[in-house]
Amino acid sequence: MKQNRSAEILFALLRMAIGVESSEHINTEGVSWQSVYALARKQGVLAVAFDGLTKLFAEDKEFAKAFPMPLKLQWINATCSIEKRYEGSKAICSELVDKWAEQGIRTLCLKGLAFSTYYSEPSHRECGDFDCYLYDDYAKGNDIAKALGAKVDDEWYKHSEIIYRKAMIENHRFIVAVRNGKKTKQLHNLLDNIARNEERKAIFDTQIEMPSPMFNALFLNHHSLTHFLSEGVRLRHILDWAMFLEKEQANLDWERFYALCEEFDMRAFVDCSTALAVEVFGTKITNPSVVAESPYTERVLDSILNDDSAVFSQSAGAWRTRLMLVRNLFASGWKYKAFTKRTIFTTFISLAWGYLTHPEEE
Repeated sequence: MKQNRSAEILFALLRMAIGVESSEHINTEGVSWQSVYALARKQGVLAVAFDGLTKLFAEDKEFAKAFPMPLKLQWINATCSIEKRYEGSKAICSELVDKWAEQGIRTLCLKGLAFSTYYSEPSHRECGDFDCYLYDDYAKGNDIAKALGAKVDDEWYKHSEIIYRKAMIENHRFIVAVRNGKKTKQLHNLLDNIARNEERKAIFDTQIEMPSPMFNALFLNHHSLTHFLSEGVRLRHILDWAMFLEKEQANLDWERFYALCEEFDMRAFVDCSTALAVEVFGTKITNPSVVAESPYTERVLDSILNDDSAVFSQSAGAWRTRLMLVRNLFASGWKYKAFTKRTIFTTFISLAWGYLTHPEEE
């Protein structure tokens, strides 16, 4: 595996940031800090890594003095920008959620803001769009947003794209991409049932709902696996799972969770993600029901660090995006063999059939 010195230092900074390692285990001699910065940025963990670096500065004054000042300022500015985007997006999205609530609409958070609550510094968990699920009020939510002056693109089958006061909100009609096959439609129905019937709580001081641990565990791993198969994942995806394990491993029904992972073809990926959380981030497994072993950790970590197959962050047109996804599909045979019961050919046929027949309308 091509794991260089920069990756080793980045892992150490992240472990320091989340409190599982001290500076005495880090040898900073000969480190290219510009390379560490670039890798942290690429992996979506720049601000969290700076938390670790700040602890290193505090524990080693000589190192702090010797650290290149231009890079220190660059890292500080980048971290401040991440914080500002997070807080701005949270405030704007909360405002829209309040407007929806006035009309009797409940808003369940998917992904980013919900996962950020597992971090000691939530604003340092990089978030992109605000993904939400309005239960039975998808269309009503779009109409209210339009009435408030938002730009709403509801041409997508899975979710609409709402631009409200410069914030991007994805209002999900379906929690997962149901056109990927019958199993994903069943998973949508399961997650919808969990969202309606398991305990929810407010995120911070907003009216945005935090899903239950079972919902978050299933959705996080399905989302990460989908990305891993289509374009790869970054360290942020594994760090999300590591932080979830730290906060929720005692609160999750692991027997039920693993049974559902088997049913929805996620078990091998979950085991690998857990093993990577332990290996890379030093996650402590205190629940004897949790499995943290996988034969694929080295190859997956190599993919995380070295693959260059990103799609959705490239801002390509619709057809170019589709072509890039097809290219990645046929380059990912080993991933399908290791982590699914499907081949790339059955997956391709299933996707094509889904788009032709619109199974969500059945």
